[in-house]
Amino acid sequence: MEWAGLREALLARDAGARLRELDAAGRLTAALPELEAGRGFAQPELHAYDVLGHSLAAVDAVDAVFADGAAGREFREAIGWVDFDRWLTREVGGEPLAALVRLGALLHDVAKPATATVADGRLRFPRHGPAGAEMMAGRLAALGLSAGAAALVTRLIRHHLRPQELVRNWPATDRAVRRFVRDLDGEVLALMVVNLADGWATQGPRYTREHFRRHCGFVNYVLARAWAASEDDGPAPLVTGDDLITELGLSGGRLLGAVLTSVRHAQLEGHVRTREEALALARDVLGRPGMNA
Repeated sequence: MEWAGLREALLARDAGARLRELDAAGRLTAALPELEAGRGFAQPELHAYDVLGHSLAAVDAVDAVFADGAAGREFREAIGWVDFDRWLTREVGGEPLAALVRLGALLHDVAKPATATVADGRLRFPRHGPAGAEMMAGRLAALGLSAGAAALVTRLIRHHLRPQELVRNWPATDRAVRRFVRDLDGEVLALMVVNLADGWATQGPRYTREHFRRHCGFVNYVLARAWAASEDDGPAPLVTGDDLITELGLSGGRLLGAVLTSVRHAQLEGHVRTREEALALARDVLGRPGMNA
């Protein structure tokens, strides 16, 4: 099967189900033979599925986020300052972004069997993200993906655990956030969708609406920090995520994203010109009805 056939499945609203049909017919692992090692490869107790089952469940999760059902609506509300549906229409390297994100979700753990090791009595998969990116680079080119499209997919594989690493030393510094954005070539939202899908697929049936709600807040926090800390053609932000965490006692999530966005827009429109004015506006935004709901 060439890329055109795989792309058709990845663009379907029920891409996870389409990929399972391809797998049952032997076509999925014929196109992506690296996936076969994950079939029946058991994971630690936290995981609901074997490696291949987890990878397919991650595509199911992306389907749910992309769709207009309850999960999709809640995700869009959580990142309401982002035009998510317009973002979904983008192309990267001449390929539909929606297909590439689903492909990244399918392949994010492809190197787990090859990197599996037992340390202190526990099964671990050290550096399986970078190993998977290296493993798939040639395969994606052989499938017929353009260099730009393949580069995005390999970034999604390589960095799918980076969001947790980013906030391990809380709070993340703006320098660390800028490096994160550069490593992703700006495609932070694509990675965060894969990251959410990975978490959902790990829990499987145990994944609750509260898990999803918290993960949506985490996605919004990372997006807001990335947007505020990124270097762009405009003036440097008057306040950063670090400033709002320190000065206003914010802990992140959706609220931080809303406040950062309001302040940055005001700065770019010339309504605030100093750090003090920006912080005053941030406090005003926080006090508006519904902001702390």
